[in-house]
Amino acid sequence: MNAFDQQKYIKLQSEKILERVSKFKKLYLEFGGKLFDDHHISRCLPGFDPDTKIKMLLNIKEKVEVIITIAAEDIESGKRRHDVGISYEDYTIQLIESFKDVGLLVNSVVINKFDSQPSVITYKRKLEQRSIKVHLFNKIMGYPTNVDLVLSDRGFGVNPFIQTTKPIVLITSPGAKSGKMGVGLSQLYHEAKNGNKKAGFAKFETVPVWNLPLRHPLNIAYEASTVNINDVNVIDHYHFEKYGVVAVNYNRDIEAFPLLQNIFRHIYGKDIYHSPTDMGVNMVGFCINDNAAVEAACKQEIIRRYFETLCYFKQGKVGEDTVSRMVLLMKQLSLNPTDRGVVVHTAKLQEKESKHSASIQLSTGEILSATANGFTSASSELLLKAVGKLLSLNSKIRIIPDNIMQKTTELKTQILGEKRFHLRLGEILVILASSAVTNELSAHALDAIKQLKGAEVHTSYMISDEESMVWKRLGVNLTQEPVLG
Repeated sequence: MNAFDQQKYIKLQSEKILERVSKFKKLYLEFGGKLFDDHHISRCLPGFDPDTKIKMLLNIKEKVEVIITIAAEDIESGKRRHDVGISYEDYTIQLIESFKDVGLLVNSVVINKFDSQPSVITYKRKLEQRSIKVHLFNKIMGYPTNVDLVLSDRGFGVNPFIQTTKPIVLITSPGAKSGKMGVGLSQLYHEAKNGNKKAGFAKFETVPVWNLPLRHPLNIAYEASTVNINDVNVIDHYHFEKYGVVAVNYNRDIEAFPLLQNIFRHIYGKDIYHSPTDMGVNMVGFCINDNAAVEAACKQEIIRRYFETLCYFKQGKVGEDTVSRMVLLMKQLSLNPTDRGVVVHTAKLQEKESKHSASIQLSTGEILSATANGFTSASSELLLKAVGKLLSLNSKIRIIPDNIMQKTTELKTQILGEKRFHLRLGEILVILASSAVTNELSAHALDAIKQLKGAEVHTSYMISDEESMVWKRLGVNLTQEPVLG
């Protein structure tokens, strides 16, 4: 039995959303986090497929259409998603294609906080060339504190009203702080102005989980995943005061609630929600079968996030305050980096050989280690060693013959002029794929690589972005020491 009941979640979550829709004629549903490929949640909740939330939405897809919002400042700055290695601009286009592939209707894209930036105008044209409707929402001075201004022709009234046809309008984005809530509230303002005061608003967040303890490892893992934007879990005191029930939410929603409540009162003439938790529809906490297994998985995820944060600091992507917050989260659960088995094995090999080292823990629990060796990087050598183990090969058998390694290395160094001769992970995969047609061993090796999904890898140094992305695409959970290679 899985620690998390995915089928129960799909049923309960879709029912909860439909229940909320029944209270309104139209529901603007702000979605936080990732809809597609949510590997963070799947690592924390064994049994939760990375596309579970999409599967849930497909249950009710006839009632759903999607608005994607992206902040103009993120277009202008070229902001990137570190997990997939692409810009917010490209990720937005990828989202549109992904929604289309599964049959979910994309209404349009909103470019938020528009201030006549030339790069934004160029991006708008790029989307329109793809036959994507684009709406420009201007930056509103005084938002969200000056409610009288915000709810006027000089505030939300400046924004265009987006015509929608489905009862559920899902508002999502390529990343945090893209203005999803502002888009939803703008739509509510226009709906009310047009005489429809039965349009509603709700939040679809997966974490933090409101009905788990504040310091539950799943909720702390959420803080670890957002440590760079300083999201902090807190008790929803509004919910406790109203209902006498302890509920967990996060700081930004708690801080924004008085303003939201004021906006709702202006639109509806009454309170429709009494707490930030009231606005949510999250059913994750009701679908956990094995709490101990979930806690263990979340602790491992927090350790992985710890190493990620240290590497980001080394690269100048985050500051010391972010590292300090991450260290504090580790201490709250009494976690140590060495609680991750591959870390210990890698450190021992690095100390023994004084070479770049790496270790992998297979699904069987067995841990293998390797160093940079001859023609291969530590990552490449580890991959070949792991595949050899999966195929039960004699350790003396080389999956890729040395003469092929040598010729490929000569191409890199003598013809392409590369200074680093070690064959990287992606290059090893290309060699295997190109030889699989005529070499039976290479074909078996490619099949065996699929078994690495879910494996744990740690390296004694920061590997290249290219190698890091290959590991991730193989479904391997990678951590690295914050040491420049």
